[in-house]
Amino acid sequence: MDKQIQKCFQDFHDEIRIKDLDRVEESNKILREKRDLLLNDIKKYFDNKNLTLDQNDQIKYQWFNQGSYAMYTGVKPIDDGDFDIDVAIVLDINKDDYSNPTIVKKWIFDALDKKANRTVKWKKPCITVQYTKAGEDMYHVDFAIYAGKNSDEKYYLARGKETSLKAEKRWDESSPKELKEKINDKFLDTEQRKQFKRIIKYLKRWKEEAFKGENSGSGKPTGIALTALTYDHFSPFTKNVFTNELEVNDLEALIYTVNQINNSSIWSDIKVHLPVSPYNNLFSEMTPIQMQNFKDKLTVLKTKLVNARDNIDPHEASKIISSVLGPDFPIIKKETISEKSSRPAITSSGESA
Repeated sequence: MDKQIQKCFQDFHDEIRIKDLDRVEESNKILREKRDLLLNDIKKYFDNKNLTLDQNDQIKYQWFNQGSYAMYTGVKPIDDGDFDIDVAIVLDINKDDYSNPTIVKKWIFDALDKKANRTVKWKKPCITVQYTKAGEDMYHVDFAIYAGKNSDEKYYLARGKETSLKAEKRWDESSPKELKEKINDKFLDTEQRKQFKRIIKYLKRWKEEAFKGENSGSGKPTGIALTALTYDHFSPFTKNVFTNELEVNDLEALIYTVNQINNSSIWSDIKVHLPVSPYNNLFSEMTPIQMQNFKDKLTVLKTKLVNARDNIDPHEASKIISSVLGPDFPIIKKETISEKSSRPAITSSGESA
């Protein structure tokens, strides 16, 4: 049964994963074109702005993909929901020269605003460009703006809205490139690295299914929180322990990871820190009730996965897994009595009767 279930996991992964945005694939074409169009608007804005500045004062910048696209841990939203692309804009400025970070965020806002078919929004950690179709959100691009030329050689994220309180307008230390490298380089072995990222994606899809229909106060964990939890607690199941030959088992890896996450916290107090500076606790804003809700759902997930592993019927096992990971997890066809009876009988000697 293990090979049949593993095939289901592989098919499930192929169905839910978001492919590399910059590879030549038709499915990425629209998203890539929208991102590049926005980046071109930003370039035009700074080209024009720099015409009014002395050469020494001209503003330079670089950009790169960040978040799940950069780490290859993104999953498609369920029910044709809103796709999310994260882009870093690293300005060649010193944060100490701009005590109010919303000044530099406004540059990006102004560069992208007042264009047809898009809505540009202020958010505390970023500037968001939302695209809609027939009144429905289709996808959005989040631009995180950093000061990248500081005396300590660190990046600082511009936080706050124009309407935020003064205390909320601040520069927060951040390490987007290091985070990307940390996740991508977690395992040197190719199969282990692939399984590690698949487990992240399975948990992200489980989260969307488990919290579907619940209000914003339910305590649904963020994608980066699940990524960090997996980073801390995942162990690969890619080889046969007796023969040391390749034998990938995503079900066991997922059970182990969920069990370790649940056992890592005392009661409802869940903590996981970003694996790079500033090493903040990614559950710090959750209430005890929200954390307990999350743990309760994890317990259900673990119980279902163990039940599936222990079920000798591949059809029933796949049904159980699908009940927690969602309808994109394929269900193995149930064998009929006629199919079973059509197989040749096996004698005690192992020969067909």
